[in-house]
Amino acid sequence: MQLISLLSGILAALGAAIFFYSSSLIKWGGLGVLMLSMGALCLSVSVQRRQEKEVTRLHRQIMDFLTSQDKIPNFSVNDDLFAVLENSVVELENKLLLEHDNTRKTSKRNADFITDVSHQLKTPLTALKLYCEMDQTQNFGTHSQKQLVLIERMEHLIYSLLRLEKLRADVYELQFAKHDLSQLLEQVWDELRLLYPKKKINIVGTATLRCDAYWLNEAMMNVLKNACEHTATDGQIQVLLETTEAAVTVSIEDNGGGIAAAELPKLFQRFYRTAQTKASGGAGIGLAITKTIVEKHHGTIYAENMGPGLRMTMCFPILDGVLAAG
Repeated sequence: MQLISLLSGILAALGAAIFFYSSSLIKWGGLGVLMLSMGALCLSVSVQRRQEKEVTRLHRQIMDFLTSQDKIPNFSVNDDLFAVLENSVVELENKLLLEHDNTRKTSKRNADFITDVSHQLKTPLTALKLYCEMDQTQNFGTHSQKQLVLIERMEHLIYSLLRLEKLRADVYELQFAKHDLSQLLEQVWDELRLLYPKKKINIVGTATLRCDAYWLNEAMMNVLKNACEHTATDGQIQVLLETTEAAVTVSIEDNGGGIAAAELPKLFQRFYRTAQTKASGGAGIGLAITKTIVEKHHGTIYAENMGPGLRMTMCFPILDGVLAAG
């Protein structure tokens, strides 16, 4: 369309030159060329503006869909090439809505199943714990304390698994607001400091992120706790906060020596335990919960071995003006 406008402008200039600098019939022919070129130029500009309006409208429609303001995309009834593009976008939006709905229903079924199973397990576990405590009081045996520890571990596993599935099923409603991540990290470390008094943490940089403070606190606590469990008694942890125009990055690096390269892709899988985690008795749920929380913030998380230890990086896109829920 810009090429047509350019050619029309050139022809208009040529027609004007012929009209002003020629005589007799050629002069009037130049006037005809000028008028036709001006008409074509006006038509080209009109069509271009119409296309710009259509593109702007389609962009607004896509943004409304992304921000959940328009949940029912409408097909175009026009008969032109732009309508083909618009209807293709609407078809894609409908497929995304259908996929999202199917995923939500599947997650809801999983959460309901886990809830039912956990409920069925809690009752006998509670009774079993009571009997073990009674036996420990009345007739202490060599295995009583170990039995209680195993029961408590089972209760914690059920609770963690239930929360993970509820998170995936969007049962919890996240409350988004802007928070200072360095302050959130300080709060998390205040809780962990009591468990790991000799560990050292160094927080570098500042960043503000639109997030759910409660759940993001849990995500960062799981990562920091993992770093503490896999370092020496006087281990050191480095936290780096970075902000760019597009994203906020939180990198947590320890000096615990890292893990086997083959284990890195499996680190955030549910129930996966590294050799160190098995030794400490972990259930392999914490980092899976962390990954889900990060994804609920539209972010990504990955791990890599970096010299002295393991680095976990959480990257969150800056979505100011776009609803973060969902």
